[in-house]
Amino acid sequence: MKRKWLIQYRKSKNLTQEHVASAAFIDRAYYSLVENGKRNPGLSVAHNIGSVLNFDPMMFFQEHLQDNNSSQNTNLSFEISEKLKRMERGEILYLYNSLEMHDHHIITFFLNGIEKGSKCLIIDNKNKFNQIKRRLEKLFAESELEDHIYFISKEELHSYYPKDVANKFKILQKEFRTIKSIRIWFSDSQKHPNEWLLDLKKYFNIKDIKQSDKDILFIHTYNASVISAGEHIQMMRGYPYLMTDTEIVRSPFYNGSNKISYILPSLFIQDNM
Repeated sequence: MKRKWLIQYRKSKNLTQEHVASAAFIDRAYYSLVENGKRNPGLSVAHNIGSVLNFDPMMFFQEHLQDNNSSQNTNLSFEISEKLKRMERGEILYLYNSLEMHDHHIITFFLNGIEKGSKCLIIDNKNKFNQIKRRLEKLFAESELEDHIYFISKEELHSYYPKDVANKFKILQKEFRTIKSIRIWFSDSQKHPNEWLLDLKKYFNIKDIKQSDKDILFIHTYNASVISAGEHIQMMRGYPYLMTDTEIVRSPFYNGSNKISYILPSLFIQDNM
């Protein structure tokens, strides 16, 4: 399907396909395929075209998400995408009701991170990660994904001894040593503090995330349908931001008492990394 929005951007600047292709350092025939929807540009090409025509290059990748959602959900998710794009750091509790929207927001979260040049970490079960990876592989080359996204399976975290889990995170610390922007998505199913996460404290000198010069954006997700109203409130006390399927707002109950919420992000800000 033709990318009518891309054609409109080009024509609004009175440019030919040849002009755009030359300025974007690509072949005109290739650019024509991109305009006609027969080829999807890689991240670097998308940035080049976006710079020439003055639009957000993530539009190439967002269009794939829009195809799978109703117009109403697309508008709502666009608002969340814009909010996440503006946020450099923070801790967000995401209580979701729709698994479809949950998966949509994972993709959006990483698209925004890739655009910013962030390192992204997803902690989820293997099946979910493979689903997300298959969708991202339609948008990016495998090498681009490997440069930006890391995965840790929850199955491993629950089966390993705390010391082994700590060693896994220490390897990531080295990978993230020089990275200023980090995004972490942690999908959880437990309503009570994670034993393995608490046990990690003995292997690290956990510091307050607010003292770090790194920009760390952390989202901790739960299925809202299996959590009582009282548990909702208790969780919201530990996170400055609350996210639902349709919005991100400041948590009305936040008091900073939740020690679990900052342990995981803090693993990436140690002085001895």
